[in-house]
Amino acid sequence: MENYGLDLFLINVGGTKKRVYQELSKDYSAIEPPFWAALTAGFIRKKGFSVDILDANAENLTYEETAKLIEEKNPRFVNIVVYGQHPSASTQLMTGVGTLCNLIKSENKERKIILTGLHPSAVPKRTIEEENCDFVCEGEGFYTILELLKNKSLNEIPGLWWKEEEKIKNNLRSPNVLNLTEELDEVAWDLLLLKKGKYKAHNWQCLDNLGLRPYYASLSTSMGCPFNCNFCSIKATFGGERRIRYWDPNWVLNQIDILVKEYNVKVIKIIDEMFIFNSEHYLKIADGLIERNYDLNIWAYARVDITKNVNIDTLRKLRKAGFKWLCLGFEAGSEEVLQDVKKGTFTKQDMLDVSKKVRDAGINILANFLFGLPEDNFDTMQETLDLAIKMNCEFANFYCTTAWPGSELYREVLEKNTKLPKKWEDYAQHAYAFIPLPTNNLSPKEILEFRDYAFDTYFKNPRYLKMIEEKFGKQAREHIEEMTNFKLKRKLYGDIK
Repeated sequence: MENYGLDLFLINVGGTKKRVYQELSKDYSAIEPPFWAALTAGFIRKKGFSVDILDANAENLTYEETAKLIEEKNPRFVNIVVYGQHPSASTQLMTGVGTLCNLIKSENKERKIILTGLHPSAVPKRTIEEENCDFVCEGEGFYTILELLKNKSLNEIPGLWWKEEEKIKNNLRSPNVLNLTEELDEVAWDLLLLKKGKYKAHNWQCLDNLGLRPYYASLSTSMGCPFNCNFCSIKATFGGERRIRYWDPNWVLNQIDILVKEYNVKVIKIIDEMFIFNSEHYLKIADGLIERNYDLNIWAYARVDITKNVNIDTLRKLRKAGFKWLCLGFEAGSEEVLQDVKKGTFTKQDMLDVSKKVRDAGINILANFLFGLPEDNFDTMQETLDLAIKMNCEFANFYCTTAWPGSELYREVLEKNTKLPKKWEDYAQHAYAFIPLPTNNLSPKEILEFRDYAFDTYFKNPRYLKMIEEKFGKQAREHIEEMTNFKLKRKLYGDIK
């Protein structure tokens, strides 16, 4: 038997930042701690196996450097964790994942590679067919990896896809973890690079103090989403399950205690697909944070149709607890366009009312808007931009509609043979060769041009810049102005890369 140096080596793939974000990667994109890798490492380590994490993204390692470090570590299994904190952040990694797999095999063709995460779970058959790996996990992956480490017969491991004599085989997906607090109670924070300041919060989250960006961590307090937006793939990992499972609030508070006291974390992202949903859960966390008085800067996701029923006193409590930002998916200004993609039943007035109430409570808003939904035309996209300008939220993301693998929309466009990006990395909104989906009325180029026009219009708006300076100071305004100086190169426009 070979003398391995390690049972499991978890890899957060690097080498993609500039290719995905172009010049924005220098100072405007975030560097996320790989929470899913740390959660997997904690789970496997507690079962008695030796584990380590290589965060090639945070270390800014090339694929070649990563492959050589893996060979030096000599693990039984390499687990490349393809799990960003958003569907796009998973799929766009796959080009780099494929490159890394080939390099690992060129170093040692016998090295066993496991792919886990949202994208591999969304399209496991295609992933095992296309990538130079040995195993793909469909589902959350925790118990699938554990059974591989235990040398269980491949035919008996739930959620496993593999190749055998040039044939693809698979077993039924593994059931989701039922009790998060008991089964996923360990997070291997010590295997991340928190003490080295390698992570970086989003620029907008720290507009009031850009110097705090490296004091950053992210964690989940729940898994799952009860909603069914047809353009979202977030449920692919969970087998389409439309419910939320929670860690106990005390577990969450204990993790935050560790991050603050041991790693000097001051800025936190709550990864949950929907944090503002169950008041019993999030208010217990808020109460615990108020007692601790850590003076944190936290952001989390919310929804318009849920938040409209949250009273302002509750929102003020969240702000007192350190929740300085909520992300709200307004998506479109046209109610008809929204209803077509099953995005709730809220109205434009609801969006305006919720925006005002959240900000009256002292909480900043990261507003998400989406151009190129199936029923969009130039008038409805202008309606969305007009709504964004009217709201004048502290920051905004302007996306183009993309068919993420695992979403209902992805299945629809495959049936229609709609043109999709050639490489996985080109699914990224900021990528040079990015191609949005066409609508019933507009071409990909028309949608992308409007998106880039909307970005410039919003962030160069004097009213917006005045608000930023008044709220966050002159340095924040200058930071935004510098950000808008970068013009993304687009293949669709005929730009030379």
